[in-house]
Amino acid sequence: MRRFGALFILLMMALVPIAGASGATWNYQNFVKQSVAWYYLYLDKQKTFEELYNLSVQMNVSNETLSLALELYNNATAEYERAMTYGFPRDTRTLSWVVFSVHIRKAYLYVNRAVEVLEKALRELGVESA
Repeated sequence: MRRFGALFILLMMALVPIAGASGATWNYQNFVKQSVAWYYLYLDKQKTFEELYNLSVQMNVSNETLSLALELYNNATAEYERAMTYGFPRDTRTLSWVVFSVHIRKAYLYVNRAVEVLEKALRELGVESA
């Protein structure tokens, strides 16, 4: 969890514009960078989920917890697939970035919640997950 926190703060510091004396303005390039950041954060968290899910099965985590985590993961996968139907948007100024960003962010939030569920279950069993 600490690794994610540090990565998230680093990404946000690099990608989110800081409001200056002239005030914050919407910047297309920063929006694109944020969308790409959600994409890579999703991919990283997806790998973590797979590792934790396999460990949770081995450690006999309850079926209810595994079902909840899998349901959240399936929601994440569905959102990811929706985002990818628009293709990974290129540098052109299109509205596909907006739709892509909405779905990839939702995908990340779902998979992140699934990882949290599994980490909590493993902690309760006294297993160090990371």
